[in-house]
Amino acid sequence: MSRGAVYKLIFIILLIAFAVVLILPTVGEREMNVILRDDVTAEQVEAIAARFSREGHEVIRKEESVSVKGYGLNDAVMNEARTLPGVKNVQFVTHWAEKRPIRAKRINLGLDLQGGMQLVLIPNFGALERRLGKKLDSGERNEAGQQALELLRNRVDQFGVSEPQLRRRESGAIEIQLPGVRDPEAVKRLIGTTGRVEYRLVNDEFTRKAEEWLRDSFAANEKTLPLEPAQQRELLEQIARDVKVPEDLEVLFFFERVPNTKKLVPARPMALEKNLSLAGDDISKAYRAHDDYGRLCVSFSTTTQGAAKFAEATSKNNHGKRLAIVIDNKVRSAPSINVHITTGHAQIQGDFTGEEVDTLISIIKEGALPVDLERAEERSVGPSLGVDSIKSGYKALLAAIAVVMLFMIAYYRLSGIISSLGVVLNLIFMVAVLSWLNFTLTLPGIAGFILTIGMAVDANVIIYERIKEEIRGGKSVKLAISTGFERAFWTIVDSNVTTLIAAFILSQFGTGPIKGFAVTLSIGVLTSMFVALYITRFIYELLSLKKNLKILSI
Repeated sequence: MSRGAVYKLIFIILLIAFAVVLILPTVGEREMNVILRDDVTAEQVEAIAARFSREGHEVIRKEESVSVKGYGLNDAVMNEARTLPGVKNVQFVTHWAEKRPIRAKRINLGLDLQGGMQLVLIPNFGALERRLGKKLDSGERNEAGQQALELLRNRVDQFGVSEPQLRRRESGAIEIQLPGVRDPEAVKRLIGTTGRVEYRLVNDEFTRKAEEWLRDSFAANEKTLPLEPAQQRELLEQIARDVKVPEDLEVLFFFERVPNTKKLVPARPMALEKNLSLAGDDISKAYRAHDDYGRLCVSFSTTTQGAAKFAEATSKNNHGKRLAIVIDNKVRSAPSINVHITTGHAQIQGDFTGEEVDTLISIIKEGALPVDLERAEERSVGPSLGVDSIKSGYKALLAAIAVVMLFMIAYYRLSGIISSLGVVLNLIFMVAVLSWLNFTLTLPGIAGFILTIGMAVDANVIIYERIKEEIRGGKSVKLAISTGFERAFWTIVDSNVTTLIAAFILSQFGTGPIKGFAVTLSIGVLTSMFVALYITRFIYELLSLKKNLKILSI
């Protein structure tokens, strides 16, 4: 063996070893730490242990957690474990390959594989225009939509979701994909809330007129006020027209909580000044507290400018008037003004639940969205469905590999075994590259894997048939191998370049899962070309070193 061949052999071995190390966090044995709740029962701990021991995982019970070791532990399994009774949280123990100096990464799973939720939100520019009192041009709409997207990113980051996908569609709608989210209701509360906090003076005269109109003119068969936002807006506009509310006032509903269901429902109309006495961006600090009646509320401190605004709103000129607390165009409280507040410290009251208080504090810290967002689409995928999808994908992948290998071995004999080895190496290199890129795998991505299995042997078929032609033409085996690889080279490159062009176009114009398919397809094409034109060729070069090689099993 020549020195150059030795160097090639060492390079290939090191490359394969490095690729195997890179994929260990994704396909190797992993350890998952199931953290238990303080009130967990012995039966629940037993059920958790039985859930994983049934699948052959090693289960080690600890004082405050359960350690699970084994293969096949992924994000989908982790998210399913989070839903088990008695479980507080689930975390993966960092794999040794993920530490220094290797710092390998693992393939993340998309929404369709590990479960999660998808939301599509549509900006309500009409409400923003009414609030600003002017028509927005396309540039102002685009700016408001972009600001909303960035604020949503900050809110989503609080949930620790791996690889969240947020993007604006051409229509202006905002699409949010949150794989592995544990508490969908908390996400909807935080994301679906504009977070606009306003203090506005109440006009008692037109408030009385609006209440009288509602009592006298509202349809007799209507037992309750409408719950849909669109119907509420329509009714409020009708009240404002019939009562002849001035331009500087706006009619909104006061919301109360139903004792039995704890839901917020509109109770009565209130006429408020459009001019804001205090806004959410005038608040510098907010925290959980209790009011004088022991109810949960949000205590806050204002900015210097906000303190001046609040002092003016609570001055003696306004004593006896009511100051409404408006959250997302819902009047939650309207206490009377009887104290001049100059310290810049006050409270936001309104019969809040603990979740509402925490959400409001979080939103005040991040800032209100510049435009109202209405939920147009909502889709949830359970973690167990994700596990089933992964298992189905694995079965399809293994079936594809087995069928391709059997065909190649049956048709090309020893050369078929070499191409089968190439299929395995191609799969290892693909997973290694995707792990290195910290790729998010979806179901179409698995389809890209399966497609490249067939394409991986396509180059081998071209090379083998070319070698057979050279042998039939009377050339020696060694010369046929060398000539076959050289003449097949550009044919293989040309055919794969066209596939890469199509994959590139898909990645540029496709969205989400389409991009995932395009990326796996592109990487599969590149790795299959490397395996066929470099590693497979090197194997045949080693076979050519054999003296008196006159027959090739092809």
